[in-house]
Amino acid sequence: MRHSTFAFGLLVALSAGRPLPAAENETYAGYRTTTLEYKAPDGSERKRSVTLWYPTAAKAERHSYRPQVGFVAADADVLGRKNPLILFSHGFLGAADQTIFLTEELARQGYIVAGVNHADSLRERSDEPQPRPNFAQPQTWDDTKYRDRRDDVVALLDHLLALSGEKDSFLFQRVNPQQVGALGHSLGGYTVLGLAGGWKAWHEPRIKATVALSPYSLPYVKSGKDNVKAINIPIMFQGGTLDIGVTPFLPPLYDQLAAPKYLLTLKNENHFGWTNFASFTKTTTDTVQQGNPQLITDYTVAFFDHHLRRLPAAELLTKENERLEAFKYAAK
Repeated sequence: MRHSTFAFGLLVALSAGRPLPAAENETYAGYRTTTLEYKAPDGSERKRSVTLWYPTAAKAERHSYRPQVGFVAADADVLGRKNPLILFSHGFLGAADQTIFLTEELARQGYIVAGVNHADSLRERSDEPQPRPNFAQPQTWDDTKYRDRRDDVVALLDHLLALSGEKDSFLFQRVNPQQVGALGHSLGGYTVLGLAGGWKAWHEPRIKATVALSPYSLPYVKSGKDNVKAINIPIMFQGGTLDIGVTPFLPPLYDQLAAPKYLLTLKNENHFGWTNFASFTKTTTDTVQQGNPQLITDYTVAFFDHHLRRLPAAELLTKENERLEAFKYAAK
């Protein structure tokens, strides 16, 4: 697997798209960027760029992410309630805004989504070259590999929960600390699986459910069942038939996990299907209405609705779907 296959969202076309229709009591996607500064466990001072999408009552407008086009209400107020929170981890060389069609839609569905640019992101400036991952030798990986990503996500969670308790913050009483999920793509999938307990030293018990999008999971398969046994929260894996470097290795990990668990395989989808490449020539709102991006969004929302919000399971979580290449699940 070449390193270049993990660079995401670097070439996306602008398109005209159609405006969002107005509707009474409709929830829109809010959007803002900020900065996270924290002291890492090793004593180093870290500074990371953070992107947030969140539900808002303010009407969304056409927004250019340069070059991706979406519809958001920039810097609007967060919807006046405690909202579930999803922490997003991007792929190797990617960025927090690499999967905008999904993160925006999650906000419209009532979730706060917070993504952080890790040190390996091409968006982050570093005085030191980043070490190259050796994806071909997963047996050499342990809980020290990309530990900084784990630290970023935990620090981000701490920060957001602290803001929810600060009266002058835009997030004051807007985050539900009992409804925290994690979402990650590729190396970000590796990251959120580690936080779910794949690496015992990474385990973050405040995270209650995880969706891994085409995740690099081989280190957990090769590390043995003892580590995997620590994963005791609902997990959804998403893969694709053309994602030959990742998807064939998901079933061994799925089989080792306790329920609830889900594994879906998209037809004719490659490793970039979960990134902004999926919305090439389309806006974010057009993208989620068709094809695999619609399936990605529908299944992700249904999973978090059921396992974070504790809503009744949507039918698609319990039945086969002819639009998918394969779907496995164990609810109990």
